[in-house]
Parts: sequence; C-alpha cells; structure tokens
Amino acid sequence: MPSLPVQLTVVMPAYNEEALLAGTLASLLSALDGLPLTAEIVIVDDGSRDRTPGIADELAAAHASVRALHQPNQGLGGALRTGFAAATGEYVISWPADAPVTAADLQPFADNLGRADVLVGCRSHRAGYNPLMRFNSRLYPWLVRVLFGLRLRDVNWIHLYRTALVRRITFTQRGIPMLTEALVRLRDLGATFLEVPSEMPARTAGVASASRPRIMWRTLTGLFSFWLHWRGGKHDAVTTAGSEASRSA
Repeated sequence: MPSLPVQLTVVMPAYNEEALLAGTLASLLSALDGLPLTAEIVIVDDGSRDRTPGIADELAAAHASVRALHQPNQGLGGALRTGFAAATGEYVISWPADAPVTAADLQPFADNLGRADVLVGCRSHRAGYNPLMRFNSRLYPWLVRVLFGLRLRDVNWIHLYRTALVRRITFTQRGIPMLTEALVRLRDLGATFLEVPSEMPARTAGVASASRPRIMWRTLTGLFSFWLHWRGGKHDAVTTAGSEASRSA
C-alpha cells in the first residue's frame, strides 16, 4: 500500500545543541502525532562541534520520519536552505532545536495550512530575553518595515512556506537576516501571507546565539547588506535551480 504524500516538512537547524536536541525532537514527534497531517522532520547539523552530529544520526536511525543532514557551518540561513532543498512536503516549516514544542504550538499552523503561501508566527512575548534582546526585537521589525515596506509584527520566528515557492528564491544571506530575505522575496513573488499566534518557550539549557552582541551586530549588518542588494534592483528571486526544484516538488 503506497504511503500518503508528505504534507509538512519540519526543518530543524541544530548547532551545538547536544543538551536539547533529543528532548526537542521527542516533543516535536509527540506534537505532530496529535495533528491530522503527514509530516517528516529534517535535522540539519550545521557544523556542530559537540555531540550534536552523533545524536542527530541516532535519532534518525530510531525514527522513520526523521532524517539527519550534516554540513560545514553556514549559519541559520545555510541550514535552512539545506533543509528546504531536502524537503518532500508540500509545505515546509522551521523549528529551533532549542525550543520544545507542543501540539498547541503547531495547531495555529495546522489549522491554517493552505490558507496562504506563507504563515508567519507572531510572538506576544519572548521568554528569556534580556533587555538588549528585547530592544532589538522592537528595532528589527521597525527597520524591516522602513527598509522594505513589509508590515509584519514578527519577522524572525517560525515561518511556514509553500515549498515549491520558497525554493524559487536566490538567497544572499546566511544568518538570521535570511528569514527577512525569505519574506521580502516571497512578497515580491506575489505570495500571500497570514499571521498566526506562535509563542516562544524559554530555553532550558545553553545560551541563545541571538543574545551575543557579535551575532546582533552581524544580523543588523546583514539586513542592510540585503537592503542594498534589493534596492539596487537585483530582485533576482527566481533561479533556474529553484525553478527545477519547484517543478519536482
């Protein structure tokens, strides 16, 4: 009997997440079991230097719906690009390896699947943020609105995309700004958007990369780098490779 087509691919970028990866995956599998859809999980080990690669392989061997991919460190954007290319689902969503998930967390996305090309998760609060991170969480969406005319409440959290559409994008960013680039490029391609509630649980171990001043600075400079590229009329959002991938999706 043929298996049902995969409706949703969950891409989980992981960098040095040995303390949290197994627990997050277990919660994700449990959450997906409670939803009326077929799903797969793609863990992308982004050049981790701890036990994350081995743990990812063990989890993939233990669960038929889980795959583990490995690559040299390319940042969040690079990990997501790898996951998007490997996705077999009609839709693809990213989920952080450091954020445990419940069925209630995924329910807004499952309930609205198919209502728009892009579902944008919006946080009402950010658990575990320090004052500088909270300041940046207000500054960054404002900059995105001013620079790109993209009026969304939250641009750096959970996004769900139509897989064939997001594969048509040529990304210029490797880090966190890639999330904004995806939204801007998809807007320019005529994609439809819908904002859905999506809360952010507090980390139970480790340190969030976004809390480091170096990462904050790199995120801001990356955003302006993309803006200069985009403003210069280089709206080359569609690639031949991306088009071929979308036809095969």
